[in-house]
Amino acid sequence: MALSVLLSVLLLTCVLTDAFSEVIVYRCCPKNQTLSPSWECTGAVKERSWAPVVYVQDNGTFITPGTVPDTWRYSVRRPECRDKQQIGFFRSKPDPPAFVTLLDGRLLTSPLFKEAYQTSEFCLDQTGALVCTNFTDEREILIPKCCGTGGSYSERQKACFLTKATHWEFMHLNTVQKFPDCPGQGPDFVIGGKLNLTHWLKENGTLEDDEGRKLSPDEFCLEKIEENLEGPVHVFTCPPIETGSKRHNDIRFTLYPLGFFLSVFFLAVTLIASCLLPSTYHVLHWRCQTNHVACLLIGDLLLAVTQLSGDALQGPGCVFIAISMHFIFLAAFFWLNTMCFNIWWTFRDLRPASLDKGQEACRLRIYELYAWGGPLLIAGIGAIFDHLPDKGHNLIRPRFGEHRCWFYGDAELLYYFFGPIGVLLLLNLTLFAATARELTCGLWKTEVVKSNTERAALGRVCLKLVVVMGVTWVADVVSWAVGGPDYIWYLTDIINALQGVLIFAVVGCQPQVWAGVKRLWCMSGSPNDNHNVRSSSSHALPSLNDQNTSITNTSTKAIETLC
Repeated sequence: MALSVLLSVLLLTCVLTDAFSEVIVYRCCPKNQTLSPSWECTGAVKERSWAPVVYVQDNGTFITPGTVPDTWRYSVRRPECRDKQQIGFFRSKPDPPAFVTLLDGRLLTSPLFKEAYQTSEFCLDQTGALVCTNFTDEREILIPKCCGTGGSYSERQKACFLTKATHWEFMHLNTVQKFPDCPGQGPDFVIGGKLNLTHWLKENGTLEDDEGRKLSPDEFCLEKIEENLEGPVHVFTCPPIETGSKRHNDIRFTLYPLGFFLSVFFLAVTLIASCLLPSTYHVLHWRCQTNHVACLLIGDLLLAVTQLSGDALQGPGCVFIAISMHFIFLAAFFWLNTMCFNIWWTFRDLRPASLDKGQEACRLRIYELYAWGGPLLIAGIGAIFDHLPDKGHNLIRPRFGEHRCWFYGDAELLYYFFGPIGVLLLLNLTLFAATARELTCGLWKTEVVKSNTERAALGRVCLKLVVVMGVTWVADVVSWAVGGPDYIWYLTDIINALQGVLIFAVVGCQPQVWAGVKRLWCMSGSPNDNHNVRSSSSHALPSLNDQNTSITNTSTKAIETLC
């Protein structure tokens, strides 16, 4: 009798233990059915080997994909939300997952694992999960923050990370962890702009871009970028649909390539015109200017091709063009900096200066080492880093060709392009200011400039310096750094696209060029005049003696032609 009672107690204990250890996890739809976009169960679908992602908190690992704990038992039921709860849908995503389940059946919807839901508050499906999320007031506006409280998004790792930085931009907002709900194939989201620069948050929780389009909280999220925590808040949106038609309807993608092709034509004419100058005409300035114009010509041509081709240009060809443009445009700005320095050096004290051929050749070699070596170093580092793996280092890769035939985003542009160019343009502005001051405050008060006509000519010199010394390029860097609606920068963008026309107007339309054209026209019967035409050979470089010594004892017309 006692033995029977003991066996009964043991059996009851085992049954109760199994009952209490069993975890009931709710599915939204019966087997062979799945959720539709309207959250209804659609039938007659083939059941695949599917299981949610299960996270083991004790050791921080995941169980084998496609399997569930032995203690789980599925049951079909929708969540019944309590007061002050609303139902939401979290779409399944592979990496990082939109949600994970725990061994005890609870659900975590944040990649930072901050918030857990009980089994009665959600149901699972192959497409996602229906979850009863909490809110404190029906009138409360919840702003989606991609990585949740205390998180930031890493562009390099393509994942969320905890950060110690205080995001003061989010302190006055009621946020909820959520990425955009983007249907369809391809990437789940893209970084579509910057808060308060290209997108503005409205009182009702929607977002409006600079073209007046409104995005609901399901279509965007806000987040700081791990690689640039001091920068602005970025806007994550769904990938644009019908990108090609949008580009086709955007007048910028028509005007800018036309401007670049027109610039290429005039830059080519400028190169030809510069070869018609007499052999004693400012050889150092001529070499710097020729290299600068040649780099701009190639860079503008490649840029026009990439803008016209749009999404059709991809793969290795796209990467090659991006790397080539990186080097060519850097070289153009380095040669521009060299040219600015040479102009300043010429006008620095308005005293006669002379260089023999050896000194001239030595300075030219230094210029070439600087203007070709600097871009080669920066572009070479960028090309090498671009082939490094995504993980295992903290280096910022250019990521050529991933988003377009250029750098991937703002962080990459800052480190590899706009950072070096910004330094060069700052130096150029300083040299321009020093040169303009020397001309206006120096020549203006001397006996060289006496009449209003000569002063007007001196004013034209300063205006030419604005073009020759690349002052207008500052607007390009400012537009990238400041941002804002695109239409604000249309004028400056078009001016920079037509830079070749401006350079031709300053360089190619000089009296010396027209005199060279006349010499060529009359050369057929006078072969002995060949020595008056500039040779492109690097041997026997002509001297600057004649021109430089005439600065202080000729009219301002001679000074004007120097630019």
